[in-house]
Amino acid sequence: MRTKENKNYTVRFLITLAMASLLIFIIGKNRPEPISSQILKEKFWSDKVHSTEKFEIIFSGDSRLYRGIDPKTVSDRVDGLSVLNFGFSSGGHNKIIFDEVNNKLDFLSKTKVVVLVITPHSLTPNAQENSHFLQEMQRNESDIFNRRYINPFFNFFEPIKPMELLQFKQEQSGYFERFNKNGWVASWKFPTNQQVGIQKYAKDFENNKVKTSILKELYNQIRVWEDDGIQVFAFRIPSSIEMEKLENDLSNFDEKELIKGIENAGGEWIRIDKRFEYNSYDGSHLVKSDAIKLSEKLGDILKKRFKNL
Repeated sequence: MRTKENKNYTVRFLITLAMASLLIFIIGKNRPEPISSQILKEKFWSDKVHSTEKFEIIFSGDSRLYRGIDPKTVSDRVDGLSVLNFGFSSGGHNKIIFDEVNNKLDFLSKTKVVVLVITPHSLTPNAQENSHFLQEMQRNESDIFNRRYINPFFNFFEPIKPMELLQFKQEQSGYFERFNKNGWVASWKFPTNQQVGIQKYAKDFENNKVKTSILKELYNQIRVWEDDGIQVFAFRIPSSIEMEKLENDLSNFDEKELIKGIENAGGEWIRIDKRFEYNSYDGSHLVKSDAIKLSEKLGDILKKRFKNL
């Protein structure tokens, strides 16, 4: 008798467990994405730094790059060449990053390209610390493994705010981020606030100006790359009229002199026509749709200038 009761209990337990699992699965599959997943963010940065994958085209720069250029869109415009967005928050152009770009560049390919994404801040002393990149590089092996391979399994259970469960719209208030394995963070914010970035950079340039020594190091690296058969391009990524004015006034940045130095070193400067027509959500970073538009334009320009296509 007890055996029969135990058997019935086991059957009921298994049915309940199966129904609960099915319900959790259905809810999980149909729930909206969080506006920004912490788990996917951690995996994104660990993958970007610690992946051993090689690429034929590498974009290097700061947060305006990693939010502003979609490698897939560029790749589609250049006959499927592999493209990496190697941007980091407050990233600087110096040997730390140059060496990592070399590590990720596919030297076996006939097409080897480095695209330097220029912002005035990326040429300042503070940016040369590359604190964001080094933070990710210096994580312990266990932390890196968990972020890349274990934690993503639990993304299914990542908490979502109640309002996000009730209704998910792009117009919902918040800061939206979508992390792509190619190094791009598709971003948008609602409502937008152009003054957020302006105020931040006005403070960032206090006692933190573009330095000649940093420019010389950049030019020297361009010469090295060009001598090694690596084609180097550079461009100033769009932000906003107000931001460019602030940068030109406060950062000691001289775009004409920079272009001359890059071209004398063997690099090629890309001029982005009508660059103030691209929209940012904070006066600094491009919204998702305009990041794709810019990526399309860059892909078309690069294809025309590649030596080996």
